[in-house]
Amino acid sequence: MKYRIALFLLLINSTYGIAQQKTYCNPINIDYGYCPIPNFVTQGKHRATADPVITFFKGEYFLFSTNQWGYWHSKDLLNWKFISRKFLRPEHKVYDELCAPSLSFVNDTLLVVGSTQGKEFPIWMSTNPTKDDWKELVHKSETAAWDPQIFWDKEKDEVYEYYGSSNLYPLYGVKLNRKTFQPEGERIPVLALNDDEHGWERFGEHNDNTFLQPFTEGAFMTKYNNKYYLQYGAPGTEFSGYADGVYVGSNPLGPFEYQSHNPFSYKPGGFARGAGHGATFQDINNQYWHVSTIGICTKNNFERRIGIWPAGFDKDDILYCNTAYGDYPTYLPSEKRVILMKTFRVGCC
Repeated sequence: MKYRIALFLLLINSTYGIAQQKTYCNPINIDYGYCPIPNFVTQGKHRATADPVITFFKGEYFLFSTNQWGYWHSKDLLNWKFISRKFLRPEHKVYDELCAPSLSFVNDTLLVVGSTQGKEFPIWMSTNPTKDDWKELVHKSETAAWDPQIFWDKEKDEVYEYYGSSNLYPLYGVKLNRKTFQPEGERIPVLALNDDEHGWERFGEHNDNTFLQPFTEGAFMTKYNNKYYLQYGAPGTEFSGYADGVYVGSNPLGPFEYQSHNPFSYKPGGFARGAGHGATFQDINNQYWHVSTIGICTKNNFERRIGIWPAGFDKDDILYCNTAYGDYPTYLPSEKRVILMKTFRVGCC
Protein backbone atom coordinates (compact mmCIF):
# COMPACT_ATOMS: atom_id res chain seq x y z
CA MET A 1 0.00 0.00 0.00
CA LYS A 2 1.33 3.31 -0.93
CA TYR A 3 0.64 6.48 0.93
CA ARG A 4 1.00 10.04 -0.09
CA ILE A 5 1.40 12.74 2.51
CA ALA A 6 -0.15 16.08 1.66
CA LEU A 7 0.02 19.28 3.66
CA PHE A 8 -2.93 21.59 3.48
CA LEU A 9 -3.20 25.09 4.87
CA LEU A 10 -6.73 25.53 6.05
CA LEU A 11 -8.21 28.92 6.85
CA ILE A 12 -10.88 28.25 9.41
CA ASN A 13 -12.53 30.34 12.09
CA SER A 14 -12.20 29.83 15.81
CA THR A 15 -15.07 27.31 15.86
CA TYR A 16 -13.40 25.28 13.07
CA GLY A 17 -16.39 25.89 10.83
CA ILE A 18 -16.65 27.53 7.47
CA ALA A 19 -18.22 30.96 7.78
CA GLN A 20 -18.59 33.81 5.36
CA GLN A 21 -17.58 37.17 6.75
CA LYS A 22 -20.38 39.73 6.61
CA THR A 23 -20.19 42.84 4.48
CA TYR A 24 -21.96 46.18 4.15
CA CYS A 25 -22.20 48.90 1.50
CA ASN A 26 -22.20 52.68 1.77
CA PRO A 27 -24.34 54.56 2.39
CA ILE A 28 -25.26 52.33 5.30
CA ASN A 29 -28.75 50.84 5.29
CA ILE A 30 -30.67 52.45 8.15
CA ASP A 31 -34.11 54.07 8.41
CA TYR A 32 -33.06 57.68 7.87
CA GLY A 33 -35.53 60.28 9.13
CA TYR A 34 -37.17 62.90 6.91
CA CYS A 35 -35.73 66.40 6.66
CA PRO A 36 -37.73 68.76 8.95
CA ILE A 37 -36.53 72.11 7.56
CA PRO A 38 -39.18 73.68 5.23
CA ASN A 39 -36.90 75.50 2.79
CA PHE A 40 -34.88 72.29 2.25
CA VAL A 41 -37.90 70.28 1.06
CA THR A 42 -39.39 72.56 -1.59
CA GLN A 43 -38.56 69.93 -4.22
CA GLY A 44 -40.18 67.18 -2.18
CA LYS A 45 -39.90 65.49 1.19
CA HIS A 46 -36.83 63.32 1.47
CA ARG A 47 -34.81 61.40 4.00
CA ALA A 48 -31.58 62.99 5.12
CA THR A 49 -29.01 63.05 7.87
CA ALA A 50 -25.38 64.08 8.32
CA ASP A 51 -22.66 64.78 10.89
CA PRO A 52 -22.56 61.22 12.27
CA VAL A 53 -20.67 59.96 15.27
CA ILE A 54 -20.25 56.36 16.45
CA THR A 55 -18.78 55.09 19.68
CA PHE A 56 -18.31 51.56 21.02
CA PHE A 57 -19.76 51.45 24.53
CA LYS A 58 -20.41 48.45 26.79
CA GLY A 59 -20.25 45.94 23.95
CA GLU A 60 -22.39 47.84 21.42
CA TYR A 61 -22.00 50.54 18.80
CA PHE A 62 -24.08 53.69 19.24
CA LEU A 63 -24.81 55.98 16.30
CA PHE A 64 -26.11 59.55 16.51
CA SER A 65 -26.55 62.01 13.65
CA THR A 66 -28.45 65.15 12.68
CA ASN A 67 -32.25 65.40 13.01
CA GLN A 68 -33.22 61.80 13.64
CA TRP A 69 -35.41 62.13 16.76
CA GLY A 70 -33.51 59.27 18.30
CA TYR A 71 -30.45 57.10 17.76
CA TRP A 72 -29.33 53.61 16.76
CA HIS A 73 -27.37 50.85 18.45
CA SER A 74 -25.84 47.68 17.02
CA LYS A 75 -23.68 44.75 18.04
CA ASP A 76 -22.06 44.30 14.62
CA LEU A 77 -22.26 47.61 12.66
CA LEU A 78 -24.69 45.91 10.28
CA ASN A 79 -28.00 45.38 12.08
CA TRP A 80 -29.09 48.64 13.69
CA LYS A 81 -31.96 49.08 16.16
CA PHE A 82 -33.53 52.53 16.40
CA ILE A 83 -34.54 54.08 19.72
CA SER A 84 -36.98 56.97 19.39
CA ARG A 85 -36.29 59.90 21.70
CA LYS A 86 -36.33 63.70 21.82
CA PHE A 87 -33.39 65.26 23.61
CA LEU A 88 -34.50 68.89 23.38
CA ARG A 89 -36.97 70.37 25.83
CA PRO A 90 -40.28 72.04 24.79
CA GLU A 91 -38.81 75.54 25.17
CA HIS A 92 -36.20 74.88 22.48
CA LYS A 93 -37.99 76.39 19.49
CA VAL A 94 -35.84 75.02 16.65
CA TYR A 95 -36.40 72.79 13.61
CA ASP A 96 -33.40 70.70 14.56
CA GLU A 97 -33.44 67.79 17.00
CA LEU A 98 -29.84 67.32 18.03
CA CYS A 99 -28.14 68.85 15.01
CA ALA A 100 -24.54 67.59 14.66
CA PRO A 101 -24.56 65.97 18.11
CA SER A 102 -21.61 65.12 20.32
CA LEU A 103 -21.44 61.49 21.47
CA SER A 104 -18.74 60.29 23.86
CA PHE A 105 -18.33 58.58 27.19
CA VAL A 106 -16.59 59.10 30.52
CA ASN A 107 -15.94 55.89 32.41
CA ASP A 108 -19.28 54.01 32.38
CA THR A 109 -21.46 56.93 31.26
CA LEU A 110 -22.47 57.91 27.73
CA LEU A 111 -22.74 61.68 27.08
CA VAL A 112 -24.80 63.47 24.41
CA VAL A 113 -25.34 67.14 23.55
CA GLY A 114 -26.59 68.87 20.40
CA SER A 115 -25.52 72.03 18.57
CA THR A 116 -26.63 75.43 19.84
CA GLN A 117 -25.54 79.05 19.60
CA GLY A 118 -27.12 79.77 22.99
CA LYS A 119 -26.51 78.58 26.53
CA GLU A 120 -29.65 76.59 27.17
CA PHE A 121 -29.09 73.07 25.81
CA PRO A 122 -28.66 70.18 28.27
CA ILE A 123 -25.88 67.59 28.33
CA TRP A 124 -27.52 64.18 28.67
CA MET A 125 -26.03 61.10 30.31
CA SER A 126 -26.87 57.39 30.42
CA THR A 127 -25.34 54.23 31.82
CA ASN A 128 -27.97 52.13 30.04
CA PRO A 129 -28.60 53.71 26.61
CA THR A 130 -30.01 50.54 25.02
CA LYS A 131 -33.13 51.07 27.16
CA ASP A 132 -33.66 54.80 26.52
CA ASP A 133 -32.65 55.53 30.09
CA TRP A 134 -31.34 59.12 30.12
CA LYS A 135 -31.15 62.01 32.54
CA GLU A 136 -29.64 65.48 32.49
CA LEU A 137 -26.01 65.77 33.54
CA VAL A 138 -26.07 69.53 32.92
CA HIS A 139 -29.38 71.42 32.62
CA LYS A 140 -27.91 74.33 30.64
CA SER A 141 -24.47 74.02 29.07
CA GLU A 142 -22.58 77.32 29.09
CA THR A 143 -20.38 76.40 26.15
CA ALA A 144 -22.84 77.54 23.44
CA ALA A 145 -21.23 75.17 20.95
CA TRP A 146 -22.20 74.42 17.35
CA ASP A 147 -20.89 71.09 16.03
CA PRO A 148 -19.65 70.15 19.50
CA GLN A 149 -17.52 67.24 20.61
CA ILE A 150 -16.90 66.40 24.26
CA PHE A 151 -13.59 64.55 24.55
CA TRP A 152 -12.49 62.58 27.61
CA ASP A 153 -8.72 62.26 27.98
CA LYS A 154 -8.77 58.96 29.82
CA GLU A 155 -5.11 58.95 30.92
CA LYS A 156 -5.35 62.43 32.44
CA ASP A 157 -9.00 62.12 33.47
CA GLU A 158 -9.66 65.52 31.92
CA VAL A 159 -12.56 66.66 29.73
CA TYR A 160 -12.45 69.07 26.78
CA GLU A 161 -14.97 70.38 24.30
CA TYR A 162 -14.22 71.30 20.68
CA TYR A 163 -16.65 73.12 18.42
CA GLY A 164 -17.28 75.57 15.59
CA SER A 165 -18.93 75.85 12.17
CA SER A 166 -18.07 78.92 10.13
CA ASN A 167 -16.35 80.32 7.07
CA LEU A 168 -15.20 83.27 9.17
CA TYR A 169 -14.29 82.02 12.64
CA PRO A 170 -11.89 79.19 13.61
CA LEU A 171 -12.64 76.03 15.54
CA TYR A 172 -12.34 76.39 19.31
CA GLY A 173 -11.40 74.20 22.23
CA VAL A 174 -12.09 74.66 25.92
CA LYS A 175 -11.38 72.62 29.01
CA LEU A 176 -14.45 71.54 30.98
CA ASN A 177 -14.62 71.27 34.74
CA ARG A 178 -14.45 67.57 35.56
CA LYS A 179 -17.31 67.78 38.07
CA THR A 180 -19.66 70.41 36.60
CA PHE A 181 -18.88 69.89 32.87
CA GLN A 182 -19.07 73.66 32.43
CA PRO A 183 -16.27 75.64 30.69
CA GLU A 184 -13.16 76.12 32.80
CA GLY A 185 -10.94 78.95 31.56
CA GLU A 186 -10.89 80.72 28.21
CA ARG A 187 -11.79 79.13 24.92
CA ILE A 188 -8.77 78.66 22.64
CA PRO A 189 -8.74 78.99 18.82
CA VAL A 190 -7.29 75.63 17.80
CA LEU A 191 -7.66 75.45 14.01
CA ALA A 192 -8.39 77.63 10.99
CA LEU A 193 -8.46 76.76 7.30
CA ASN A 194 -5.53 77.65 5.06
CA ASP A 195 -7.01 77.29 1.57
CA ASP A 196 -4.14 79.27 0.01
CA GLU A 197 -1.87 76.28 0.69
CA HIS A 198 -4.36 73.41 1.05
CA GLY A 199 -6.21 73.19 -2.25
CA TRP A 200 -8.75 70.64 -1.03
CA GLU A 201 -10.02 73.21 1.49
CA ARG A 202 -11.00 75.65 -1.27
CA PHE A 203 -14.75 76.20 -1.74
CA GLY A 204 -16.69 74.86 -4.76
CA GLU A 205 -17.50 71.56 -6.44
CA HIS A 206 -14.07 71.61 -8.10
CA ASN A 207 -12.28 73.55 -5.36
CA ASP A 208 -12.12 76.52 -7.70
CA ASN A 209 -14.37 79.07 -5.96
CA THR A 210 -12.17 81.88 -4.70
CA PHE A 211 -15.04 84.33 -4.11
CA LEU A 212 -16.45 82.66 -1.00
CA GLN A 213 -14.44 81.57 2.01
CA PRO A 214 -14.61 77.81 2.74
CA PHE A 215 -16.34 76.44 5.82
CA THR A 216 -14.69 74.50 8.61
CA GLU A 217 -16.75 72.43 11.03
CA GLY A 218 -17.13 69.05 12.64
CA ALA A 219 -14.29 69.15 15.17
CA PHE A 220 -13.41 65.71 16.50
CA MET A 221 -10.53 64.63 18.73
CA THR A 222 -8.80 61.24 18.84
CA LYS A 223 -5.87 60.42 21.11
CA TYR A 224 -3.33 57.90 19.85
CA ASN A 225 0.14 57.09 21.15
CA ASN A 226 0.10 60.20 23.40
CA LYS A 227 -0.68 62.47 20.45
CA TYR A 228 -3.87 64.43 19.89
CA TYR A 229 -5.47 64.24 16.44
CA LEU A 230 -7.82 67.19 15.88
CA GLN A 231 -10.06 66.38 12.91
CA TYR A 232 -12.24 68.80 10.93
CA GLY A 233 -14.53 68.93 7.91
CA ALA A 234 -14.14 71.23 4.86
CA PRO A 235 -14.91 73.03 2.54
CA GLY A 236 -18.72 72.54 2.34
CA THR A 237 -21.09 69.64 2.92
CA GLU A 238 -22.85 70.04 -0.46
CA PHE A 239 -19.69 69.29 -2.48
CA SER A 240 -18.32 65.95 -3.69
CA GLY A 241 -14.94 66.92 -2.27
CA TYR A 242 -16.30 67.29 1.26
CA ALA A 243 -13.56 65.74 3.35
CA ASP A 244 -11.96 65.47 6.77
CA GLY A 245 -8.50 66.77 7.54
CA VAL A 246 -6.44 66.47 10.69
CA TYR A 247 -3.90 68.43 12.72
CA VAL A 248 -1.69 66.77 15.35
CA GLY A 249 -0.40 68.08 18.68
CA SER A 250 1.12 66.93 21.95
CA ASN A 251 -1.45 68.71 24.12
CA PRO A 252 -5.28 68.70 24.06
CA LEU A 253 -5.50 72.42 23.24
CA GLY A 254 -2.50 72.57 20.95
CA PRO A 255 -0.55 73.95 19.31
CA PHE A 256 -1.38 71.66 16.38
CA GLU A 257 0.50 70.99 13.15
CA TYR A 258 -0.99 70.00 9.78
CA GLN A 259 -0.53 66.27 9.15
CA SER A 260 1.56 65.44 6.08
CA HIS A 261 -1.21 63.17 4.71
CA ASN A 262 -4.37 65.27 4.18
CA PRO A 263 -7.25 65.11 3.74
CA PHE A 264 -7.21 61.74 5.43
CA SER A 265 -10.91 61.01 4.64
CA TYR A 266 -11.78 61.88 1.04
CA LYS A 267 -14.09 60.36 -1.61
CA PRO A 268 -15.03 62.74 -4.46
CA GLY A 269 -16.31 60.08 -6.89
CA GLY A 270 -18.78 57.23 -7.13
CA PHE A 271 -22.37 57.04 -5.93
CA ALA A 272 -21.41 57.67 -2.29
CA ARG A 273 -19.62 60.98 -2.70
CA GLY A 274 -17.92 62.87 0.07
CA ALA A 275 -16.42 61.73 3.35
CA GLY A 276 -16.47 64.79 5.61
CA HIS A 277 -17.69 65.85 9.06
CA GLY A 278 -17.17 62.51 10.69
CA ALA A 279 -15.79 60.71 13.72
CA THR A 280 -13.08 58.14 14.31
CA PHE A 281 -13.85 55.17 16.56
CA GLN A 282 -12.56 51.72 17.53
CA ASP A 283 -14.41 48.45 17.03
CA ILE A 284 -14.66 45.40 19.27
CA ASN A 285 -11.15 44.34 18.15
CA ASN A 286 -9.68 47.82 18.80
CA GLN A 287 -9.36 48.43 15.07
CA TYR A 288 -10.09 51.98 13.89
CA TRP A 289 -12.96 53.11 11.64
CA HIS A 290 -14.18 56.48 10.42
CA VAL A 291 -17.86 57.40 9.98
CA SER A 292 -18.69 60.42 7.83
CA THR A 293 -21.22 62.37 5.79
CA ILE A 294 -22.10 61.32 2.23
CA GLY A 295 -23.82 63.59 -0.29
CA ILE A 296 -26.71 62.20 -2.39
CA CYS A 297 -28.07 65.64 -3.36
CA THR A 298 -31.05 64.60 -5.50
CA LYS A 299 -33.88 66.71 -4.09
CA ASN A 300 -31.68 69.18 -2.23
CA ASN A 301 -27.96 69.81 -1.98
CA PHE A 302 -28.20 69.02 1.74
CA GLU A 303 -29.71 65.56 1.09
CA ARG A 304 -27.13 63.40 2.79
CA ARG A 305 -26.45 59.92 4.19
CA ILE A 306 -23.88 58.11 6.32
CA GLY A 307 -20.77 56.15 5.31
CA ILE A 308 -18.39 53.98 7.36
CA TRP A 309 -14.79 53.44 6.27
CA PRO A 310 -11.84 51.38 7.56
CA ALA A 311 -9.23 53.65 9.17
CA GLY A 312 -6.11 53.45 11.28
CA PHE A 313 -2.65 54.74 12.07
CA ASP A 314 0.44 53.67 10.12
CA LYS A 315 3.93 52.99 11.47
CA ASP A 316 4.66 56.72 11.50
CA ASP A 317 1.49 57.48 13.49
CA ILE A 318 -0.19 58.97 10.42
CA LEU A 319 -4.00 58.84 10.59
CA TYR A 320 -5.52 57.42 7.40
CA CYS A 321 -8.90 56.29 6.10
CA ASN A 322 -9.57 53.88 3.23
CA THR A 323 -12.57 55.08 1.19
CA ALA A 324 -11.56 53.29 -2.03
CA TYR A 325 -14.46 51.31 -3.53
CA GLY A 326 -16.59 52.41 -0.60
CA ASP A 327 -19.75 51.93 -2.70
CA TYR A 328 -18.95 48.20 -2.96
CA PRO A 329 -19.23 45.49 -0.28
CA THR A 330 -16.82 46.11 2.60
CA TYR A 331 -15.97 43.63 5.33
CA LEU A 332 -17.38 44.29 8.78
CA PRO A 333 -15.39 43.73 11.96
CA SER A 334 -15.30 40.05 12.87
CA GLU A 335 -13.57 37.69 15.24
CA LYS A 336 -9.90 37.19 14.47
CA ARG A 337 -9.37 34.16 12.31
CA VAL A 338 -6.84 31.44 13.04
CA ILE A 339 -4.53 29.87 10.49
CA LEU A 340 -3.87 26.19 11.26
CA MET A 341 -1.68 23.63 9.51
CA LYS A 342 -3.01 20.08 9.45
CA THR A 343 -1.46 16.92 8.03
CA PHE A 344 -3.74 14.62 6.02
CA ARG A 345 -2.76 11.05 5.10
CA VAL A 346 -4.42 10.06 1.86
CA GLY A 347 -4.33 6.38 0.90
CA CYS A 348 -4.86 4.65 -2.43
CA CYS A 349 -4.77 1.06 -3.68
